[in-house]
Order: sequence, then C-alpha cells, then structure tokens
Amino acid sequence: MKISHLIRRDFLTVNPYSGINAVKKQLLEQSAIVVKDDEDVFYGVLTTNDIAQNPKTLIIDCLTVKELISGELSVEDTILKMDTAKTDVLPVGDNGKFVGLVFKNELYKYISDYNVELENTILARTKELEEAIATKDLVFSIIAHDLKSPFNAILGFSELLKNKIRNLDVDKSEKLISSMYCQARHTYNLLENLLNWARSNSNQIVFNPSPCNISTICEAIINQVGDTARLKNITINSFHSKDSYAFADKNMLGVILRNLLSNAIKYTESNGKIEIYSRPVGEFVEITVSDSGIGMTKEVKDKLFKSDLHESKPGTENERGTGLGLVICHDFIKRNYGKIWVENNAEKGTSFKITLPIYKENGHEVHKKTASMIENNISLK
Repeated sequence: MKISHLIRRDFLTVNPYSGINAVKKQLLEQSAIVVKDDEDVFYGVLTTNDIAQNPKTLIIDCLTVKELISGELSVEDTILKMDTAKTDVLPVGDNGKFVGLVFKNELYKYISDYNVELENTILARTKELEEAIATKDLVFSIIAHDLKSPFNAILGFSELLKNKIRNLDVDKSEKLISSMYCQARHTYNLLENLLNWARSNSNQIVFNPSPCNISTICEAIINQVGDTARLKNITINSFHSKDSYAFADKNMLGVILRNLLSNAIKYTESNGKIEIYSRPVGEFVEITVSDSGIGMTKEVKDKLFKSDLHESKPGTENERGTGLGLVICHDFIKRNYGKIWVENNAEKGTSFKITLPIYKENGHEVHKKTASMIENNISLK
C-alpha cells in the first residue's frame, strides 16, 4: 500500500521569515504549515512540536529537519519513519521537489478502513463459499433422492410390463404406461429445474426478450402436463384477452408457467379444477394460475420464494418436491422485470399471480419503452 493516494495537496503556506505569533492560531487549526519563500523554495514543515521544542521568534528558527519522502513509499514504512523522527507529519517530494504532506492519523485511518474492507470481503467470500458448498450438497441430495425415487418407480412399472405384458388387459397396460409417463415427465421436469437453477446461479442463462403470445404458450404447457392432470381427473381451463402479449424471454416464461401449473396439479385434489387466465393491467400483463386445491397458510407463503431450499409439502396424492420450481419462477420473473405473489381464493385453493411487461402488437409505444428500460437495466414500476 503506497502513500501516493494519501498525499494532502491543499495546505497553508507561510514565509520562513514571518513571526511565529502570527501563525500560532492557524497552526493549531491546520496541524502543519508548509514553509516557502517568495520564490517558492521549500524550507520545511512547521508543526506544534517544532514550536514546543524551539520557541523562537521567527518561523525559520523553529523548524526541525523532516525528511522529504517519496510518494512510492509504503504506508508501513512511512509510519516507521514518522516514529523515528518523532513527528506526526512528513513532507512528500517528487524528484526532490515538494508536492504535499502525509499525516500519521490519516495513515492509521486508511489502515483501519482497509482492514474493515478486507474483513468484509473475507466474510462475503466465506458466505459465497458456504452457499456453494450448500448448493453442491443440495444437488447431490436431489440427485440421490428426488431423481432416484422416480426412476425406481419407472423401473418397477417397466419390469412389470416386461414380465406380465401378455397377461395384462389393455386398460391395465394403459394405466401402467400412463403412470410410467407421468413419472418420466416428473423426473424430466425436476432435472430441467435443477439444470435451470444451476445455470441461473452461475449466470449462464441468456436473457432474450421478445413478443410472447400468452395463450399459445399456455396451451403448449397444458399439453405437456395434461396426462398428469388426467390421472387426477383435474380440469384445466385456459382463457386470455386478445391483448395478452408479454415482452419477455419465451423460454423463461415457459419454465415459469409449467412450474406454476405443475404446482397447481400437485396440490389440487382429484376431480378438482384449475384455471389459467391473463389480462392487460396498464403497462403489464397479469397472468393468474388459480386452483381449487388445499390452499396454504401464511407460514408456507412466507417461505415460498426463499433461496434456502427445503422439501416442500407433499401433494394431495403424496407427490414430493424440493420447492426448487418456485425459486426458479421468482428468479426468472425478476429477470423479466416482473413480479409474483400468491393469494388464497375466497372459497378454496390458491391463485398465483405474475405480472410481466406488456407487448401491444398494434401500439409499439409501450413496447419500445419497455425494451428501452430492459436494455438500460432500469427496473419497471
């Protein structure tokens, strides 16, 4: 740590042949005064210690010798020189020419501030390391348990089909195959969430916003999760305003809606109903995924979008999960300059609501404003 950035270049200058009484008050205020003659020749630095040691009439007679040090000197070596010279201030020179002053109290303050900053950096890095280790442990836990269990079910169903396919009727075979498909779909979604989460945490996901037709994307997601819903005889209704176009990353929006819809199926009882609909609200489009499921307490709501993952509450048919899907939803919606929240329905179930910047096909003003905000990384309000 060099002293070059700690040099004080604003200082009071006096003539060496001035009387000491004329500068005593200023010296007490300034701690040190630079002594130069009318031709800008540097004589030294006057301090209160100089006056105490040499109580003379003229300033030049009070001066004590103080080494002109280099700005390339380290803070530690400068303090050592000050201690040796028994002074709290030293003049700094560049190629033998005086350029400014350094003060011991300012050097100590710099060391103190540097140590605090270093300590905070170490604490931040330690926290990052702890989080990385926790993430690694969580990934292994998910692989060992949440991914292994569905594969065990798939292997069991496939083995049963392999050994008894000739003895099973068509209905029973279809039921087994549907169960296998649902387990495979669940495993695929979990694996995709795991990869999305890992990529998001390492900033490897590219954000590419474009006009998104909410209705079209919702229909595609409903087709993906349809078999899982049919196993529980759950009806999914989807209806949208003709102006429901969002300006968002299409891939991220698909991940968000699939997770919200899968979550709704998980916590809705057999013969239940799910509705997904959207409408424009000012400069945003609001999308709602509403279910007739079991609802949730305030305590559960408060934990929904936290990054410290935990095993989620089992579904109505004991479906298991990690809570990873909603964490990803929260992260992706934030990246798309939107918001997400959850409300309990008046009668039964919950409604997850998200807002995203709107895209108007026949009115580009809002779209251009949103695009500009996103490009300039300005938060939408």
